[in-house]
Amino acid sequence: YITTVTVAAGLEPGIHTVRLVADRGWEQWALRGFAVGYRPVASQPGPADWSLGLLALFSIMGLIVTIPRAGWPAWLAARSSWFRRLSNRLQLLLTALLGAIAALAGWLTWGQQAAGLYRRAGDLSQLTLTATAAAVFYVAPSFYIYMAALLLLFVLLYLRPAWGFALVAFSLPLYVLPKAMLGYRFSPVEFFILLAFLAALAHWLTIPAARHRLRWRRADGAVLAFLVIATASLWFTERLDVATNEWRVVILEPLLIYAAFRLIRPDERERAHILDGLVASGLMIALIGLGQYLTGQNLITAEGGLLRLRSIYGSPNNVALYFERILPFTLAFALVGHGWRRRAYGSATLVLGLAGLLTFSKGGLLLGFPVAIGVVLLLWLKGRGRRVWPWLLAGLVVGPAGLLVVQQIPALSGRLDILGVTSDFRVNLWQASLNMIRENPWWGVGLDNFLYAYRGRYILQAAWQEPNLNHPHNIILDYWTRLGIFGLLSGLWLWAELAGTAWRRWRATPAHPFALGLAGAVAAMLAHGLVDQSYFLVDLAGAFCLLLGLASSEN
Repeated sequence: YITTVTVAAGLEPGIHTVRLVADRGWEQWALRGFAVGYRPVASQPGPADWSLGLLALFSIMGLIVTIPRAGWPAWLAARSSWFRRLSNRLQLLLTALLGAIAALAGWLTWGQQAAGLYRRAGDLSQLTLTATAAAVFYVAPSFYIYMAALLLLFVLLYLRPAWGFALVAFSLPLYVLPKAMLGYRFSPVEFFILLAFLAALAHWLTIPAARHRLRWRRADGAVLAFLVIATASLWFTERLDVATNEWRVVILEPLLIYAAFRLIRPDERERAHILDGLVASGLMIALIGLGQYLTGQNLITAEGGLLRLRSIYGSPNNVALYFERILPFTLAFALVGHGWRRRAYGSATLVLGLAGLLTFSKGGLLLGFPVAIGVVLLLWLKGRGRRVWPWLLAGLVVGPAGLLVVQQIPALSGRLDILGVTSDFRVNLWQASLNMIRENPWWGVGLDNFLYAYRGRYILQAAWQEPNLNHPHNIILDYWTRLGIFGLLSGLWLWAELAGTAWRRWRATPAHPFALGLAGAVAAMLAHGLVDQSYFLVDLAGAFCLLLGLASSEN
């Protein structure tokens, strides 16, 4: 690739001297070339500019005078003749489409009665219909079929908006498997988020029984501040194309999940089903990955020939990051849950744990998973009135001892060595990120612009072997380099709201599995975020806003 680096700008007109020294470049061109551009200062408007402006003004005045004199009836008759020239089949299709729109308007008008009839079908029937419509939309190759499925799905979600979030929770990892539509490829998560939000908004606006007064909360302020600052950062970014794309899929759409939660206020049973969708998505990823591991397909070969599970993701680390948002909930329900969900979540804990172990993610195995499991177990013990400090002390002793034992296994020692080559790269990356912040402290380099800034201008000489890194692998540096100091502060506000809500939920209901799982998930996200991604991926941002919405909507 070729990167263009600005050496100097804003110089006075005249002769200047620059000294360029090629660094590295073995078997390749370290310096491809250079160019000098001179942009004169813009002059004041001249006679030609004023003449063109007056001509435009007279043209507008002429339009105002002549438009009322036009023969509009004849023009409209000529324009409407296109419908008469259509075949009977096309006229019928167009009429049917307008009729479908009218029927949808009727559903919205009499939605309260329709919602009452739909609720009598029961949760299982409703979820089955919703999942079927979503599956038809995702797999159907025909435009007419998947658009009809999309319309049906909207009606179903309008009648029971909570199922939209169960669908969103299940589909979060599917952003890596986009759907081809009209020559383009779109993430199904985008469609489901937008559909769920629009259905929730329509439900709230048209059904009086569902309309409630919205009270301002601190989390609302954090969400709004983050959205405003992320939007404002677009004016200060160099590559607007990638920045606007990340703004759409990582900022706006995940925050719509939280906004819709504020509209619908799901009850206890609906919140449980939404969490079921999140757990089912993790179980799907784990089972696919374990199947691939058994058959030797789609694996990553690491140091010493170690095979790493990655399922449908591009990297095993992404699998570990996603599992850390789910495993604390399955463990919590296995400890203090009830009925079939306790047994199901207990089994899911074993599957997720095995698949997470086989990712051999250093951040996951050394930080994310131990912190998640440790926080859930310690809070569970504390909630039962038992002393925590002996178990905490035992964990602090057993953990490092276990790591020393693992270091004796050749296949694992290279992968889990905390002082290895990977750690050196990470330190160099953090130093480069600090240099990036030093030059762009207020607004950063922009959303998804880290890769282009890092590999061109900021990469250190010692890290030249790994130039294609798109984030600084640290939660603080990530927010700061993308969005500047204002984005960092608003991001920390968001995390503080989620962590504070988790703490308050556990203090109020220490034996509730959701409160236990939420505390473990937040701790794991922050721990692994110290050395890897924390928010700026579609599934991670979606899971964050989903958990924030669930926690904020709980009574």
